[in-house]
Amino acid sequence: MEKEQQVKGRDWEEKVLTFLREEAKKPVKSEAIVSALLRKKKGRTEILRTLEGLVERKVVVRLPGGYIALPEKLHMRTGIFLAHPDGYGFVTGEKAGDDLFVPPHATHGAMHQDRVLAVETGRDGRGRTEGQVFEIAERIRKTVVGVAHLFEGGLSVKPRDPRIPHEFLAVGSLKEDVKDGDLVVLEITVYPDGLNIPEGHLQKSLGDAGNPALDTDLVLATYQLPESFQENVEAEAREMARTVPIEPDAFREDLRGHTVLTIDGDNARDFDDALSFSERDDGTFDIWIHIADVAAYVREGGALDREAYRRGTSVYFPDRVIPMFPEVLSNGVLSLNPGEDRLARTVSVHLGADGTILDFRIFRSVIRSRLRATYSQVHHLLTGERSNIPDEPWSALLQSMWKVAQIMRVLRFERGSLDFDLPEPEIILDMRGDPVDIVRSPRYVSHQLIEEYMLLANRIVASELLRRFGSGMFRVHESPSAEKLEDLAVFLGALGIVLPVRKGVALKAKDLSGVLEATRGTPIEKMVHFAVLRSLKQARYDIRALGHFGLALDDYCHFTSPIRRYPDLIVHRMIDSKKGASPSEDFSQPIDVMSVHLSDRERVSVDAERMAIDLKRIRFMSRHLGKTFEGAISGVTGFGFFVELREILVEGLVTLSSLHDDFYLYDDKKHLLRGESTKRVFRIGDPVTVRVARVDSERLRIEFALEGESAGERSVRPRKPARRRQDRKGKRSSGRNQKS
Repeated sequence: MEKEQQVKGRDWEEKVLTFLREEAKKPVKSEAIVSALLRKKKGRTEILRTLEGLVERKVVVRLPGGYIALPEKLHMRTGIFLAHPDGYGFVTGEKAGDDLFVPPHATHGAMHQDRVLAVETGRDGRGRTEGQVFEIAERIRKTVVGVAHLFEGGLSVKPRDPRIPHEFLAVGSLKEDVKDGDLVVLEITVYPDGLNIPEGHLQKSLGDAGNPALDTDLVLATYQLPESFQENVEAEAREMARTVPIEPDAFREDLRGHTVLTIDGDNARDFDDALSFSERDDGTFDIWIHIADVAAYVREGGALDREAYRRGTSVYFPDRVIPMFPEVLSNGVLSLNPGEDRLARTVSVHLGADGTILDFRIFRSVIRSRLRATYSQVHHLLTGERSNIPDEPWSALLQSMWKVAQIMRVLRFERGSLDFDLPEPEIILDMRGDPVDIVRSPRYVSHQLIEEYMLLANRIVASELLRRFGSGMFRVHESPSAEKLEDLAVFLGALGIVLPVRKGVALKAKDLSGVLEATRGTPIEKMVHFAVLRSLKQARYDIRALGHFGLALDDYCHFTSPIRRYPDLIVHRMIDSKKGASPSEDFSQPIDVMSVHLSDRERVSVDAERMAIDLKRIRFMSRHLGKTFEGAISGVTGFGFFVELREILVEGLVTLSSLHDDFYLYDDKKHLLRGESTKRVFRIGDPVTVRVARVDSERLRIEFALEGESAGERSVRPRKPARRRQDRKGKRSSGRNQKS
C-alpha cells in the first residue's frame, strides 16, 4: 500500500511539473493547477500535498499571493544577503544600487553575509525590486559572538550583532568556566532555518561583557577578522624584509638627493606616501609623489600575498589597528621613515602654472625622507600660527606646495567635484579602554594639501592603465539612480532649490556641486548636504573605468596607499605589465573576481569600524542618561528622526512613540514629519533640544526624547493609514583620515 502511494505521488509530481513547464505561461495559484489536472474533485488532496512537498524541496517556488512557478522560469540572482536588525534584508546585485529587497517573512533562515540564491517577486510599495531567498548557497559565518545566559542545565548565547536575531543553544561540554553575562564565541553547528533551534559549540570565553577593553575583541569575533598572522606569513615577511636590497639599479632611479618629506597623523606609524617639490624659472612646477613599493616585498601568490588579499584592507579601531601586512613590513621597511633609504614607486609630474598636467612619468625609485611632519604642524605653519617645523628649507617649500594644491583644488571644484567635508569622530580613551570624550577629528588645510597631490597621482595612474590596457582595477563611483535624483529634486524644490533633472539628460556632478556650494554657510547647509549624500551610490572597485561621480572624473584608481589597501598593490603590479599585454596574465585570479572580493572586504571593514565606534558611543552615553543636549536633526524616517548632538559627535533616535503632542505623518519625498493637527514640522537641519532617554547596548542604538516630552508609548494609535517605513541610509564616518 505504501509503495503504491509513493508511485502515485511520483505520478502527480511529474504531472504538476509538466504542467508548470509546458502549459503555464505565468505563475499560477494552487487551485489553478488542481483545476488543470483534475476533472473531478478526487485527487485534490494528493495534488496539494504534492505541491507542498515540491515547495519544501525547493523544486518549485511559492511566490507572494500563493502563486507557484518553476525556478528556471523566474528571475534568479546570486548575491550576499545583508540583514537588517528589523528582520528584513537585501541581496547584493551585480551593479551598485541593484540590490534586491527581502522582507522579513522571505529570508528563509539566511544569516547576515550568507551567499544566497534569490528570486525576484516584483516591486514593493516604494518601487524597490523585491524578492525572497530561495536557497542558501554558502554559509559564510561559522561563528557567532554573544552574551552567555545560564539556565538550569544549559547555556544559551544571544549574539551581539543586532542583525542576527536568533538565540543559540550551546551544546556539548564547556571548555572553560563561563559566567552569566560573559562574552563567548560559539562555533555554529545548527543554523537557523525556521524549524530547528540554532546550536553551536562553545569555542572560548572573552570575559565580562562590561569590560570596555573587550569592545574591539567583540568586533573582531563578530566580523571574523584575524587578530594575528600565521607563522608562515610572519616568516615570509621577515625573510623579505631582510633580503630585498634597498639600492638603485638599472630599473630603479636614485632620488635620495631630493628633498623628500612625509605628512601624516600625529599617531601614525606607517608612512606610505611622501612628496618632493620644486618650481622652475618659467613658473611651472615639478612634483614627485613617492609611494611605498610594496610589490618589491610581496611576491604574487606567496603566503604573504594570499593573506593580504584575504584581508583586503587594514582595519582601524579606536584602540588598535589590524594591519594588512605584518609589522616588520607595515611599520618597518615599507614605511617611508625619515633618514632611512626606502624603495618607492614615484609619479613625477610637470605641472603648468595653471594646474594643467604638461608631462608625467611613473617609475621605481630609491628615496630618503628628510622630514616627518604631522598634519597639525603643517596646518599651523600654513595658517601663520606657531609651528615647530624648521624654517629652512621647509617653511617656504610647504607654502609653495600649498599654493599649487590650492590651484588644483579650485580646478577640481570647477570640474564639479563634490565637497561635503563631513566630521569624523575621534574617540578619546582612558587606560582601560573606556571612552572619556568623543570629539570631531580636526580637518586641517594640510589634509587638503595631501589630498590634492594623492588625487593627482591616482588620476595619472588611472589614465595610464586605461591607455595601456583599456581595463584595470579602477575605483568607480557611478551616477545616482534616476529614482534617487527625482526624490532629491522634490526635496530641494520644497526648499526653493531647483535641481536640473531632465528625462534623457544625465545629471552632472557639477549640478550637485553647485547646490552644495550655494547652501554652504547657510542655515540649510547640513540639511541639503545630507540629502545630496543620501542620493549617491556606494563607491567600489571594477575592471571597467566607469568614472567617479563624486570626483567628477572619467577614470580613477587607488595607487597611493598600498600598505593598507590591496587594490593599490594590484595597480602597482599592473603598471609593471608591458604595454599591449593583458594585465590579467600576471595574476593568479581574474581581476574582475578580485574587484568584487575587495569591494566586499572594504564593506566589511567599514561595518566593523562603525560597530567599534558605536560600542564606544554606547558606553559613553550610558553615563549621560537623563542629561540634556543641544543638537540638530540629521535624518528623518517613518519611525522618527535622528539627532546629532553639537557638543559631542553622537547621533541618536527620537522615536514617533515619544512624541505625544500630535500624530505625525512622514513625507518621504521631502524627508520631513508633519503633525496632523498642529502642523508642526521636523526636518533635517532643524535645531532641537533633546534628553538622553535610553541606551540600547544590544541594538547599539541611542534614543533621545525631545525636551518637554516623556519617553513612552502612545495611548492612542494614529487615525490615518500606517506610515511607510523607510530605513535611513547614509554615509557614516569610519573614524579614520583617508587620503583619497
